Amino acid sequence: MKIYIVADGEGISGVVSSEEMHPTGSRFQEFRRLMTMDVNAAIEGAFDAGASEVVVNDAHWSMINIIYEDLDPRAEIIRGSNKKLSMVEQIEGFDGALFIGLHAKVGHSHGVANETMVGPEMYEMRMNGMPVGEVEINAAIAGYFGVPVIMVSGDDCLGKEATESLGEVETAIVKKSIDRWSARCLSLEKAHQEIHTKAFQAVKRLGDFKPYTIEGPVELEIEWTSTAECKKSSLVPGSYVKSPRIVAYKSNDFLEAWRGIYACLNLGVMAFDPLYG
Repeated sequence: MKIYIVADGEGISGVVSSEEMHPTGSRFQEFRRLMTMDVNAAIEGAFDAGASEVVVNDAHWSMINIIYEDLDPRAEIIRGSNKKLSMVEQIEGFDGALFIGLHAKVGHSHGVANETMVGPEMYEMRMNGMPVGEVEINAAIAGYFGVPVIMVSGDDCLGKEATESLGEVETAIVKKSIDRWSARCLSLEKAHQEIHTKAFQAVKRLGDFKPYTIEGPVELEIEWTSTAECKKSSLVPGSYVKSPRIVAYKSNDFLEAWRGIYACLNLGVMAFDPLYG
């Protein structure tokens, strides 16, 4: 069994502050250690359940967060940010995916560090008119290649969103949100036990899960916080503007729609103004 791990940051055990999550933060090095330990707990659970291969995609911010020398040596890791499929680069051919350290979508709960793909630049991302977060987007890309998401870890808001969208995936709830920047957290030992247990159970019942697939036509759209970002992002061929702050891309093929809106995303953020937004 080949298992793919998406490793994000906002849902990592004990983490509640941008001072931890961002490379410029005063506690970022501590965050890197916590992220590496959560990922290792998932790797161990997967191998204990019979996985023959585990590949981790470092998928948070710069995508070079996990402490390379401390990663479980049985796993391989994808590092670096220049990836066409971003958080699920090279997911083709795997039997199941574990989403470690993910978070709720922006603005629909008090989930810890709730956001979608970027920070203050985006108000919301939608798929066929419905708000979506990184769980749905990345699960849909994985599903395009026939890979089911079988387990997630993060806070209780993330767990609720994942089960609503993906069904009865295994959920490792390592903290309960109080606010976007506060949570009641399990001890580190209990959090790692939870991640290990749920990763183990997910791999053991791999046959129970189905890929999350989106049939075309599919429209993906971004509502920016600024009109400048929208105008910049609309330079992508095939995109179209729905309002001064909303850009969209539509295709009969989900992967093509993703590539279009991802290009819009990467172009649009360049127009963000640190003072005016």
